Amino acid sequence: MKYPIILFDLDSTILDTNKNAENALHKMDIAKSFAFDNHEIAYWHELNNHLWQLFEKGEISRDALLDQRFKKYFEHFNVDVDTSSFQEEYIHLFASEHELLPNARKTLSDLSRDRKLYVISNGTKFKQHAQIEGADIGQYFDDIFLSEDLGYKKPDPMFFKKMDDQLGNVPNDEMLVVGDSLTADIAGANAVDIDSVWYNPSRSKNSSVYKPTYQVDDLIKIEPLLK
Repeated sequence: MKYPIILFDLDSTILDTNKNAENALHKMDIAKSFAFDNHEIAYWHELNNHLWQLFEKGEISRDALLDQRFKKYFEHFNVDVDTSSFQEEYIHLFASEHELLPNARKTLSDLSRDRKLYVISNGTKFKQHAQIEGADIGQYFDDIFLSEDLGYKKPDPMFFKKMDDQLGNVPNDEMLVVGDSLTADIAGANAVDIDSVWYNPSRSKNSSVYKPTYQVDDLIKIEPLLK
């Protein structure tokens, strides 16, 4: 069988992370006085993505990322507000949102019939487990590998080594990484010589040095690649 083990990123690959974040922001108490309009939501995604990329590179810790993002966000809009409690409020609201991307459930259901599926994620442990449960997709995965548990984050090759140690040292050619991030998922797969699928629904140009084995703009297109 081609690729009996599939390693799925979670945020923006299975979970509609942008939509879930937008819903959570609109439910925060600060939303009564700060609209979180389309422009303001767009900047949240821009800032958040930038901070997570710094985290991937090891230039910022997870705690610093979570502690600083609301402060940096409201400073950008010149809003003088005490953000000290915002992260705790937000992460609980965010964790309770569990919209999936198009065809995510069908893809997981179909592939899990004859393959083993695993989560590989740098996301916050509390949020990931809560959203997997809330979205009712846990039954499709044989295990969940998170950077908080492994002690290393994608794209560090050690993330994949620690994962593979737990899987029993599976040959690389039996695994396939699926993710939306060139700098985390595809870079990590390249580093350890595992084939990969870049989930690219916006059909963005790949101007990076990281090369996926395959590219799809819809999760439903993954299964035909396995035949």
